[in-house]
Amino acid sequence: MPTATDRRRAAKREQITSAARKLFLSQGFNGTSMDAVTAEAGVSKQTLYAYFPTKLDLLADVLYAGMKELVLVPPTPNEINSLDDLREHLIAFASRLTNSLLQPETIALMRLVLGEVFHVPELRKTFREALPGQVLARTEAMLRQADARGILRIDDPELGSRMFVGPVMTYVALDGFLSANPSPPPEHARLVRLVDAFLASMGAQP
Repeated sequence: MPTATDRRRAAKREQITSAARKLFLSQGFNGTSMDAVTAEAGVSKQTLYAYFPTKLDLLADVLYAGMKELVLVPPTPNEINSLDDLREHLIAFASRLTNSLLQPETIALMRLVLGEVFHVPELRKTFREALPGQVLARTEAMLRQADARGILRIDDPELGSRMFVGPVMTYVALDGFLSANPSPPPEHARLVRLVDAFLASMGAQP
């Protein structure tokens, strides 16, 4: 159970990251100084550097916070017991992913980060782990469980996860952060069709 000290530290951290997020989105990474963050957050430099030694550390934390609704855990042992279970989990996952990532602030955050990863090599690993890495890992975990239970025969769950995540992410990339006028999340019916097409490619029988 979190102590009072833990809660105070968490609140202070959120105070700093909220200020940094605002500045990063309005001024960009290069245009935001640590001095500006201390002023916006209302903290001392000593406090800021105690939590975030570098501006890169701060941007990485803002990125993770922006994706916090997508913090994913592997399915529990009894979570997927049938093809219908797998289908519903994949549909829910695709819906959660597109709805979360096609929000205006999240699109702006992703554009910011993608604009920086080519100039800040250290950020590439952070971004990969924060978004594509965990999305692929969560999908692969579902497919491995389905394979272990004999629901589907999947020789290469890692490849299977890429085959599922790729089409879903086209909505996020092409209709989101690469679009001049980002679209709303895809309709539920389209995601259902996408999941059914994926399962059919994996040899699932209706």
